[in-house]
Amino acid sequence: MQSVPIKDAPNKIYSGKTNNARGIVVHHTASSKKSKDENVIQMCIRGVNKVPGPLYNFLISGDGTIWALTAENIKANHAGRGNKSVLNDVMNGVPAKGKATTPGTISANSRFFGVSIINDGLGQEIPSAQYDACVAVCAYLCDKYGINPLSGVIGHSEWTSRKVDPTFDMGQFRQAVVSRTSQVPEVARLVIAEKPDEEPALVAALTAEKPPETNMRFPGTMRRGSRSQSVKLVQRRVGAKADGIYGRGTAWKVKQWQRNYNRQRAVTTNPLSVDGVVGPLTWRAMDLFPKDIEETSAGFF
Repeated sequence: MQSVPIKDAPNKIYSGKTNNARGIVVHHTASSKKSKDENVIQMCIRGVNKVPGPLYNFLISGDGTIWALTAENIKANHAGRGNKSVLNDVMNGVPAKGKATTPGTISANSRFFGVSIINDGLGQEIPSAQYDACVAVCAYLCDKYGINPLSGVIGHSEWTSRKVDPTFDMGQFRQAVVSRTSQVPEVARLVIAEKPDEEPALVAALTAEKPPETNMRFPGTMRRGSRSQSVKLVQRRVGAKADGIYGRGTAWKVKQWQRNYNRQRAVTTNPLSVDGVVGPLTWRAMDLFPKDIEETSAGFF
């Protein structure tokens, strides 16, 4: 097992509910790129809104510093609800199949280590030092706990369709982890039957990567309790307080915006659901562009 430099974060958590991790979920924090690392670290230890900390077991700064937010046997509240089939594949050594197509209904934080890079998820550069450190800490955990990188290291977006993180290619990432892992356990033989694409063409088109001059890529569904830089962009569009926290006031403003959009455009085909939730259709209708990122107020956390 290769030695990996890991620093204990200030206020590192040593007690709490324990885990029995059999896999690793890789994330990005969705924090503002203007936020100081020390503030993001403490937020991830403390928790946000209705999600108590710790939010991850390991956090990685842009310079490649790996921070241990918890003792390794402590459960972190990082993955949220996801797919039982994905958990079964991880537990049975079946190679990862790619992005999830459904939100999922089970919680399995005790079965996964949470590893996250500090990144806004909206196009902020991921330095090679940060990427390499993420590979290194995942390889360290795979070696120490007998996790196969090909089946047991997944992106948050591979756990649930509600999420889009991380933004880098997880297939390439897993191969990088394999190259750093001393002993890779065997994986089960994977046979995937051909089946039609279950994702509606409209949603697929709206969530696809866009050229720089067009709308920003859909960052994932936002509703009450969400907290991110993307929420701040939505708040500015609907006239809510731009604090990055999706509360009752923001939900009400979004619902009002959706209703007005349908009326003003006389929408008859695929009208927006007036539910106060920002899904792919509402996001596209808001017509947000990359330049809007720079127009947000400084600092999220």
